[in-house]
Amino acid sequence: MPTCITSGTHVSVDKLYGLFPHHVARAEALIKLGLSASTVYRRCQPAGPWRRVLPGVVMFGKSPPTVSQRVQAALCYADPDGLVTGHHALVLHGMKIPPPPPLSAVHVLVPKGRSLKSTPEVSVERTIRMPKAMMRKGYLVAPLERALLDTVRGFGNTEQVRSLLAEAIWEHGLPPKLITAELDAGNGRGSALPRRVLAEVVNGIRTEAEALAATLVGAARLPRPQWSMQVDDENNAYLGPVSAWWDDVAMALDIDVSEHPFERTEDQHDNFLAASVVVVRTTPRQMRASPRAFVDRLRQAYQRASKRDRPLVTATAQHPRS
Repeated sequence: MPTCITSGTHVSVDKLYGLFPHHVARAEALIKLGLSASTVYRRCQPAGPWRRVLPGVVMFGKSPPTVSQRVQAALCYADPDGLVTGHHALVLHGMKIPPPPPLSAVHVLVPKGRSLKSTPEVSVERTIRMPKAMMRKGYLVAPLERALLDTVRGFGNTEQVRSLLAEAIWEHGLPPKLITAELDAGNGRGSALPRRVLAEVVNGIRTEAEALAATLVGAARLPRPQWSMQVDDENNAYLGPVSAWWDDVAMALDIDVSEHPFERTEDQHDNFLAASVVVVRTTPRQMRASPRAFVDRLRQAYQRASKRDRPLVTATAQHPRS
């Protein structure tokens, strides 16, 4: 789908701003609209009002291009069948990832047969697996699962990968099976870490704190709990969410990551106690500062829970937003 070509006859320079909202266009498109090649060339000279931002792509102005203009310029450069992926595409999909550095290259995908070359401003990836383009905020981008994996394949930090996968699945409703299918279809480069973290996120380990807790639960040699659960009492009244749940003994782990831990959850904690649920409360700071003490607390709580009659409470998995 063309992103920059506009058919038509002669048009005055003053009307170009309305035709190209980002004030970025291919020189070829301007010539098709009736401007002469010499006019386009002259206006991009140092004394002219425009600037050349990429080979064959111009911007109507002299100021450095904004991030939006750089993305549009990359699409113009990759026209007619290119699309944006990676970090810039995640931002366009509405992910909470911080904006890319101002001068970072825009990652675009083009079909394998294209001879388009990368530049300092545009990273061109030729692929035999061109995804179906999606329109996000006026730009052609790769589907979320492709953009996500094109981003995290270059990450070496587990928690960076976890944060993005968890947000995509739990907040944007991306089905994990689409991520798995994309991992399986790729060439395997950089896929080991996202594949491992994906399995954890699907099982409810969504945060760095929960990942640390899972490691310490293993050190405590306790049965493997269920992660990210919600608990109801015997009358099906909602008690609240828990980070981890041992169903055999009705024991919960509550990890509070707020700035003032447990201030907002006192009533919830009282409800759990009233329902005879054994609750271990902790914070990420406590687990990091005293991991051995946390392991001891887990063991003692599990022993205490196993010695009393199990209350008639039920727990179900929290679900990603659909």
